[in-house]
Amino acid sequence: MQNRKTLRLRAFSCIGLITLACLNARADTGLEEARSSVSEWVAVEKLISEERSDWNAESVIIADMLDLLEQEKTSLVERIELAKNATSEADEKRSSLVEQREEFIEAMDFLGSQVGKLEQMIVALHAKFPPPLQEEVSISFNRIPKADVESRLSLSQRLQTIVVVLSQADKFNGGVQVVSKIQELDSGPAEVDILYFGLGGAFFQDKSGKYAGVGYPGTAGWEWKETPESASAISDLFAVYQGTTEAEFVRLPVNIR
Repeated sequence: MQNRKTLRLRAFSCIGLITLACLNARADTGLEEARSSVSEWVAVEKLISEERSDWNAESVIIADMLDLLEQEKTSLVERIELAKNATSEADEKRSSLVEQREEFIEAMDFLGSQVGKLEQMIVALHAKFPPPLQEEVSISFNRIPKADVESRLSLSQRLQTIVVVLSQADKFNGGVQVVSKIQELDSGPAEVDILYFGLGGAFFQDKSGKYAGVGYPGTAGWEWKETPESASAISDLFAVYQGTTEAEFVRLPVNIR
């Protein structure tokens, strides 16, 4: 009987020890799990804190970038407006230049036709120029293109040639000059002095004063005619021009055509 009680006590003791051991084992396991959970929570919180910190830094950078992009957008919009305005002004200037070019072409065409007419008028008048004037304008006159012949000179050069010829003709017409030359007379060739009164007429006499006459522009050039009856008056004209006698009115033959 005593032995049975002893065995029972031992059995209960063993069960208690086993139970206590199990409880201790469970307690240790829960504590480890709690520690593991706390560690994971701490790690998560740390990760969240780091992510939040990174996000705050990145959000500042993104905000700055957005601000820069907004400024760039504003600048681009302004540039586009300026470009549109510049394009509009350029189009207006281009249109104006096109109109001016067309007007210039029309004016040059008109001027070209007028220059051609003036050239042909000068060619027609050239035969009526006094021989000294023909020699004076020979270089410029030879630059005038023939009718229906295209000139290699520019319009401005052709116009300049016309101006030069007309200027020399006007200068000659406004003065009186004497030249000496061998002249073909009715009586034969003779050295004569010729006094030109502009483009309208001239008087001549030989060195002896025996032969004298008048000259005037004809259809095919200058024509010369002896006027023996006016020899004395023409001699007086030369004397007045040369200053060897006092100035006086001299009656002279005039041929008006």
